[in-house]
Amino acid sequence: MSQERRQYRRIPLEASVSFQELSFHKGEEPAQASYRDVSGGGLLLESPRSYPLGTLLKLQIHVPGWGRFQNHFGPVQDLEARPLVALGTVVRIEQLDEGGFELGIKFQNVYPDDLAALMKFVAAAPVTE
Repeated sequence: MSQERRQYRRIPLEASVSFQELSFHKGEEPAQASYRDVSGGGLLLESPRSYPLGTLLKLQIHVPGWGRFQNHFGPVQDLEARPLVALGTVVRIEQLDEGGFELGIKFQNVYPDDLAALMKFVAAAPVTE
């Protein structure tokens, strides 16, 4: 029997994410991908290529529906368009049968207000079995 090690509730959500390796040398252009689920601690994304464990990625995550949970002034539509920006570490890599890779990303740094909005968004999501 496996023991659940996650400390955050994870919800299925298929949306887009832009990411690139954070490094001191001129790196590649940001990759566009989709992610399968999200939590206050990280996300699971599909990547066209593998990254070594421990790689630090800069993420721009589109989170449909999170605008109403943000603590900012202005129309919700404007807040919806703003991506959640985070730094994350690759903590799991799995090669997919259809090609590409599934990367487990653990958030390392997220603006506190954005993290609070994401946590409220996840908590408000319906429970799925």
